Amino acid sequence: MEKENEKKYTESLFYEVYLTGKYIKKMSVQHFKNLNLELTGEEFSTLDFIYHNGNMCQRDLALKMFINRANMGKILNGLEERGYLKRIVDVKCNRPVKLISMTKEGEEVYTKTLTTLRITAEKAYSKFSEDEVKVLIAGMQKMRKYLKEIVEIDI
Repeated sequence: MEKENEKKYTESLFYEVYLTGKYIKKMSVQHFKNLNLELTGEEFSTLDFIYHNGNMCQRDLALKMFINRANMGKILNGLEERGYLKRIVDVKCNRPVKLISMTKEGEEVYTKTLTTLRITAEKAYSKFSEDEVKVLIAGMQKMRKYLKEIVEIDI
């Protein structure tokens, strides 16, 4: 018999975030497919990080995106094969490192995809006030900051 004051996991904040994440992932896959976009959600996110942060190495990119290095490598290889990214050798702490940079073609496909995605985002956000969106974002950032302190990440 369930205790009256005991809360179910499926009614917790963690479960709500988890479930919302699954819906967002599913929507993203469907959205990119239905709009016949040239990129997947992961590829678009990769281009977004590089576009806004400049050249990055694969490890740093994997950490920021919370993707293991092998999967990050597959994403980067696909983007590089299509001419959206290029890898350049640089020196970091007296060691050679490959930095990933965006090509002109990469910037064009990124901008085109971003424009299309903004339309969908505006539809999704239209159910919330601007203040509600800000509160949701701040809450997610606060939760992620706390979780980074207690979760071991092996990327």
